[in-house]
Amino acid sequence: MILKPLFWLFKKELKSAYRSKWLMFGFIVGPLIAWGFQGVFLAYMFGQATSGGQTVYYTNDDVGPIGGELINAIEGNATYLGIGELIEINATYGQKLVADGSVGIWIYIPANFTQMLVSYNTTVLKIYVDTASTKATSVAKAIEYFSKNYIDIVIRELKVEEIPVSKEATYGFQLAIFLVMLMSVVAPAPYVSQSFAGERERRTLEALLVVPMSRLKILTGKVLAGLVLTGVYAIFTIVGIELYNGMIYLALGDLGSYASYFTVSESIMPLIAFSQMLVALCALGIGVVISCLAKDQASAESINNLALMIPTMAIGILSFTGSIESIGGIFGFMIAAIPFTHAVLFLNGVLLHTASVYQLLFNIAYLVVSTLVFLVIGAKIFEREGIVS
Repeated sequence: MILKPLFWLFKKELKSAYRSKWLMFGFIVGPLIAWGFQGVFLAYMFGQATSGGQTVYYTNDDVGPIGGELINAIEGNATYLGIGELIEINATYGQKLVADGSVGIWIYIPANFTQMLVSYNTTVLKIYVDTASTKATSVAKAIEYFSKNYIDIVIRELKVEEIPVSKEATYGFQLAIFLVMLMSVVAPAPYVSQSFAGERERRTLEALLVVPMSRLKILTGKVLAGLVLTGVYAIFTIVGIELYNGMIYLALGDLGSYASYFTVSESIMPLIAFSQMLVALCALGIGVVISCLAKDQASAESINNLALMIPTMAIGILSFTGSIESIGGIFGFMIAAIPFTHAVLFLNGVLLHTASVYQLLFNIAYLVVSTLVFLVIGAKIFEREGIVS
């Protein structure tokens, strides 16, 4: 007796889901898009990192022969290692390039390179690398592995010290950017889908449309409500970050001095909240357009998830790699065209001091203008909303 109504409800839910073609489309195609994009993305990044050749500077201060032999071996395998040009410079000029942050890779072989290897069977090679560049990082790793294989024979060992040229973000900062991107894009979706497509599906939108109020005012009221909810979301994001910081400090205990690497600095929280508001508002604008076009709430949520899947994945990945600016070609143009990209660029530019004031203002303006464009498109669609759908 219990199984019969349960089976009836089970069939009812499946039939309801099946009737929403976009919902089924999302369940089937969503994973294919996600994993397919990952494959294309990594293949593109690998191809970009290994094409064109990376300019590599080197300084050989070794008084013995092995440092020169290693450089000759690297030069002889330059194409294989992805090196476009190998340029010799002195140590003073190398340090200047590092201080300016204008070097991709600088190999430094110290004066005691051969002596240490002969006397102690181990020596150190220093590689300065711009870790914000995918190409430079890939070539530096190739040089590191090649050098180790060249030196490491029997009991000899080469230790490679990789020194970042660009200022690197802490784990807490990278995590904050990633969650700002992910959660700010996802957060407005439930409200937008139920406020537009949901009301249309429940037939409550028809009652609202007969109220003596223009459709633009109705849309404005809904967007303002979404703005308030976005503000609440931003406030509780700060509360959540404080909770996260507290748990990190509690977990580290006596090692609390290391917490700064994992926690989110309170000084950047206003910037995070500001960026989060911009991202959420842009996602809200996109959601309004989709929800005004969708016939039911399930379709609105499915289309919205599919539309935002690739942009969210792309920028989420790039927020951890820090390589947005280093991507070129058509793929780089596509990434730069995504409004959410500019929230990451803004935060990176301010906190890592890698952008000018004009670049930061452009990032903000791009997000704001994109939001307004989506809201205007949504308003035009909503003005054509009929009493009977």
